[in-house]
Amino acid sequence: MTSEHIADLCVQEQPQSIIVYHKILHLALALGMPEHPAELLAAAVAGRCHQDQMIQLHCLLESEQDNHLLVIRKGSTLQWQEQASLPSAPATEIVQQQRHALQQSSLALLLQQMHGRYEELQQQRDAMIHETERLSVKLNHNHRELKHQSMHDTLTGLANRTLLAERAAHAFQIARRQAFNCCLIVMDLSRFKQVNDALGQLVGDLLLQAVASRLKQSVRTSDTLARLGGDEFAVLLLNNTTEQAAIVADKLLHALICPFELQGHVLSVGMSIGIAEFPTHGEDMPVLIQRADVAMHHAKDNKLDKMIYHAQLDGHSLERLSLYNDLKHAIATGAMELYYQPQVLTAGDGMPSLEALIRWPHPERGMVFPDRFIPLAEDSGLIIPMTWWVLETAVAQCAAWHRAGLPVKVSVNFSANCLQEIDMVQRVSDCIQRHQLPDNALALEITESMIMADPHQASKVLLEIDEMKVDVSIDDFGTGHSSLAYLKHLLVDELKIDRSFVMGMHDHKNDEVIVRTVISMAHNMGLRVVAEGVETRRDWDALAAMDCDRIQGYFICRPQPVDYITDWLETFARDGLKLGE
Repeated sequence: MTSEHIADLCVQEQPQSIIVYHKILHLALALGMPEHPAELLAAAVAGRCHQDQMIQLHCLLESEQDNHLLVIRKGSTLQWQEQASLPSAPATEIVQQQRHALQQSSLALLLQQMHGRYEELQQQRDAMIHETERLSVKLNHNHRELKHQSMHDTLTGLANRTLLAERAAHAFQIARRQAFNCCLIVMDLSRFKQVNDALGQLVGDLLLQAVASRLKQSVRTSDTLARLGGDEFAVLLLNNTTEQAAIVADKLLHALICPFELQGHVLSVGMSIGIAEFPTHGEDMPVLIQRADVAMHHAKDNKLDKMIYHAQLDGHSLERLSLYNDLKHAIATGAMELYYQPQVLTAGDGMPSLEALIRWPHPERGMVFPDRFIPLAEDSGLIIPMTWWVLETAVAQCAAWHRAGLPVKVSVNFSANCLQEIDMVQRVSDCIQRHQLPDNALALEITESMIMADPHQASKVLLEIDEMKVDVSIDDFGTGHSSLAYLKHLLVDELKIDRSFVMGMHDHKNDEVIVRTVISMAHNMGLRVVAEGVETRRDWDALAAMDCDRIQGYFICRPQPVDYITDWLETFARDGLKLGE
């Protein structure tokens, strides 16, 4: 025990308390004190105590063994037997009193316990300091990790929008001072959506990682390659003109020429590229991204690899933005309209089925057809509320026809985005119950690629749909990447042969073979077949000879609004089918 330890014990006592030290040399040695510690103790205490509470220890360890040292603070009311004043601390009072052996042992034990407690507290303090340092290191590591994650894309490890914007702001400051240009390249993959839909998200993610790796090898380390989201990437080029950026764009395009081999699949993707220049085309990042994006979409629409932004392209951008805003408003206000196209039996006179087809009667643009707004809806996410609106409207109308004595079945094209929603089945069920639609009066049309994206999940969803007494039709069969091995295990009711095969079966033997084979295969699996794109009597006769179940196309009836179709159904119920009308 050092002199500072005892000094601490003295100082920590209350002003009225008494610290008793017995004068037994072997105890002092056992506590780690030197043989003559008085001067050390006195110096330590003198350095730690306030002047009016000064405690000095006298060198009484050399006094008689029967005496015990009591050190008291000034102001004590004890009666002194002997008083000694030290020159260095005249205010200190030191008294010697007789103590018997039992008191000696008790005091020695107390002192040892106090010292043990002190050491325990010191160990706890050291442990707390060590733990604090450890937690501080861990906190700093976590902070750096979180900052890295907030600035990088988790899938590819590339910079994200936040880091791209941060580096761009810094680069633009330097560019202004040193009077040079920077360029932004925006890239959008082509054919990625088909790969992702057909082979699933896992393969899609692997493809994005592989693309990112190749693109990274095609740019300088001083440039920033970022993933903007989905299948869209960007590169910030420092001290580059648009002409130099075009050369970099060619390198990026060349990097994707060789196919990717992933999960046993050989996959090819291309890119459309847009280029914008700082400060010529914009002086901040949001404007540059928007204008590079305009150039990229113009390149894509015109089947070009790349395009440098120029002001004349902005009409396209404003047009797209205007169309998006109008579409969003039309969906929200119910300004869309459903047309219906009949599907009639080739044999027998059973009631036709109907496919619900969305149309957009725009107050200024006139009738806007699906090929104009469906891609925009899919890109923007508006396809989800649009699909649910179509379902709600079609089910309500189908129920109304049933109440009017026209027991038709209505099919609705279902979006892949809606199919992936957790509450999809419940929402469909609620819609059916809300309008009291009879069993088997509704069919959902989904594509092959939607099933093949995740066959296991699709199987679970289709089972739940089947339990609701809702039919499932595979739309555009033959155009995707379907697997017959999966198809035979899925609860589907109908296959729809794509119009491209039907319209080509008279001129191309392969198309005719495909149509005949699909019909035969479907019947062997217990499935119905609908052929789309039937426009002539010749088409009808050929499909009827192949035992196709239902026919859909202009030869029967064009898509028409509700009132027209209601009259058509009433005429059919009364007079039967009149072909070609």
